[in-house]
Amino acid sequence: MGNAFFKATGICKEFPGVKALDNVSFELRAGEVFAIAGENGAGKSTFIKIMSGVYQPDGGTLEMDGQQITLPTPLSALEKGISVVHQELSYVPELTIAENIMQIRYPMKGKRIDWKAVNANGREALQRIKVDMDPRMPIKYCSTAQKQLVEIAKAIYWNARIVILDEPTSALNTDETEKMLAYIKSLAKEQNVCIVFITHHLNEIFEIADRVAVLRDGRHITTLNVAETNENELIEYMVGRTLDDMYPKANISFGDVVLETRGLSNDEVHDISFSIRKGEILGIYGLMGSGHIELGQMLFGDHPAKSGQFLIENREARIRNPIDALKNGFAYVPSERKTEGLVLSQTVEHNIVIAHYQQVKDKLVSRKYDADSSRKWIERLRIKTPSAKTAVETLSGGNQQKVVLAKWLDIETKVFIMVDPTRGIDVGSKVEIYSLMDELCAQGMAVIMITSEMPELMAMSDRALVLFNGGIQREFQREEFNQEDIIRAAIGG
Repeated sequence: MGNAFFKATGICKEFPGVKALDNVSFELRAGEVFAIAGENGAGKSTFIKIMSGVYQPDGGTLEMDGQQITLPTPLSALEKGISVVHQELSYVPELTIAENIMQIRYPMKGKRIDWKAVNANGREALQRIKVDMDPRMPIKYCSTAQKQLVEIAKAIYWNARIVILDEPTSALNTDETEKMLAYIKSLAKEQNVCIVFITHHLNEIFEIADRVAVLRDGRHITTLNVAETNENELIEYMVGRTLDDMYPKANISFGDVVLETRGLSNDEVHDISFSIRKGEILGIYGLMGSGHIELGQMLFGDHPAKSGQFLIENREARIRNPIDALKNGFAYVPSERKTEGLVLSQTVEHNIVIAHYQQVKDKLVSRKYDADSSRKWIERLRIKTPSAKTAVETLSGGNQQKVVLAKWLDIETKVFIMVDPTRGIDVGSKVEIYSLMDELCAQGMAVIMITSEMPELMAMSDRALVLFNGGIQREFQREEFNQEDIIRAAIGG
């Protein structure tokens, strides 16, 4: 790794009621993978936005090559060689790969775009990062991993010296993740750029990062050489306390069967039959395309079953849509909280009480109820928000997830369906959500946990169903849990 060419010194940023960054300082070196770790709300996203010209710091300085710089706009950051590949990728689906790479500045022939040069330059950009794709292919036909590689190719082609990757593996499967991580590590060295790597998966930091900076509550706690630390120490710096038990699974006695399904089928899944008891966590696992996500949508009536039966406490029920599911005591925490779980433009208070008014829709709105209920759940779930009147879109991912949970805790619920409940949130918030799952079970509710994370499945489930090709391939009792056997079932064995 080379000498430090970028320095941030004493960076501060404040929003109404929140000090997002407080005197943050660190430096970046060419040829390194520099990870930034921290809980949701620690200040990672705010710092990225300052580095990329979206926000202006209230205090502190930025330097590049020994010269103080300002980044008043995202374009100015690009011109300085700072590029961001966001978690939610920004591309134009109808354009080709080459057109997406070149749209910053199309090559011209006179007053017209030189389309031959567009394709040639796009091919060159892909070759520079050793990616074999046809630059003339519309990007909408690319996989998520391929789209990310196109964004990286664009950054390198336009002479980026710092490439910020925000949760680059969050939407990738296991195989794609392994390839992406290996690629990122080699890219930093081969292109002599600094990769700023943001992830909630600590194992990824130890796999590819050279150094890691830890933020907590907007402050820079420490910067560590990854080779000289370990996961427990890193977690302790992140959360300010030791996590003696990452998965606080409680032993809870099961009650009567609360939900039974018989032969549920639709276009995505088929012949789904299982039961779940009060106090039980039923894990559902599958690889991408197995139907495990679609099963959750069917149970909640989003993609309703076309055949089969629901029995709720031995009484047959019809779940034709989410309203039916809600009336029958179902709660649904989706994996895509921003698009499926929240009304982002509305307040924290509004999002918490919205399900309550659907369940008791013959009642008038009560301002007192709204205020009391939102205050209760903000305190109980420790939701970090300036106030209940704050727009939920301004909260960190972990706190948004807590708002989704609060919405369902605010009503009478029998069955909690949680799809990837800890996706994209920090390790401290994960422990809180696992503890909440135990609390729900202790109160006599049943939890269906649909997850893509093997450690989560094995640690928190009382039983597990493994899906393959839209059907249940195998059921595991807790004492039968074995990672190799679960994977074997997930690939059809």
